[in-house]
Amino acid sequence: MGHPRARRRLDEDVGDDFELGRRTGTLRRVKGASLAAAPMAAALAWTTALMADPGGMGSVNVLLVGLGLLGSSLVSTVGMIVVGGRWAHRLGLAALGLTVGVAVVRPIDPWWLLATGVTALGVVALASPALTRSIRRLPAATGPPPRAVIPPLLLLCMPVALGLLDDDSAVWALLVAGLSGPLVALLYSRVLPGGLVAMRLGWPLTTLALTPWLDPPTALTAVATAVAVAVISWHPSVAASYHPPREVGTVFPVPPELTPKAVLDAAELDDQGRAL
Repeated sequence: MGHPRARRRLDEDVGDDFELGRRTGTLRRVKGASLAAAPMAAALAWTTALMADPGGMGSVNVLLVGLGLLGSSLVSTVGMIVVGGRWAHRLGLAALGLTVGVAVVRPIDPWWLLATGVTALGVVALASPALTRSIRRLPAATGPPPRAVIPPLLLLCMPVALGLLDDDSAVWALLVAGLSGPLVALLYSRVLPGGLVAMRLGWPLTTLALTPWLDPPTALTAVATAVAVAVISWHPSVAASYHPPREVGTVFPVPPELTPKAVLDAAELDDQGRAL
């Protein structure tokens, strides 16, 4: 008589534990996603501060810095939330480091204090165990090699670096050198036609050709980045990671012993894959 009742109670306890675990996992993911958005919050704060008072920076410089901060922080946030990538976590730290550069060149005012506080909170958030436990400890087995990740990340940070360093460059040369970097990074990371060639030759050669119209600190930074991107992108592992994604609907053979019986029955096959 008591056996069915005890079994019912056990099923209820197991169901409650499962529901509690599911809710706990959901809360952890939401908390981790909130912490991963810290670089994005800092980028928004500093971009708003620059728009309110650029502090002597030209409008083109503000444009480059704002777009660079928002782009790099967005990629970092998405990378941490979606794949838990180590590269995304490091890019988030780099984005916060770039905001420190903005703090150095911009005068102190209430906007500066607010944005600095957001940056400080961002550093705490990225170092929080609640976030770092969701970041991979080791590289993903199917992920790109480190050399394939470095060039696009350098290109993402180029607008901020050039915008902060520039003082007397030709506007058109500064815009081409700064905005073409993220574009090439997009072409490569999305495996679009010409992405690898653009990263190996197109962007480095274009940037080197623009150096006569850039002031010395900006030109030196552009040349160093162009050489680094070109050298790293010619490594065989970078080319190996640049391949078109598999087409939707591609058929792969599956051993019969790994195929669910319901699928075999629907296909009218036996457990050896032979037609019935």
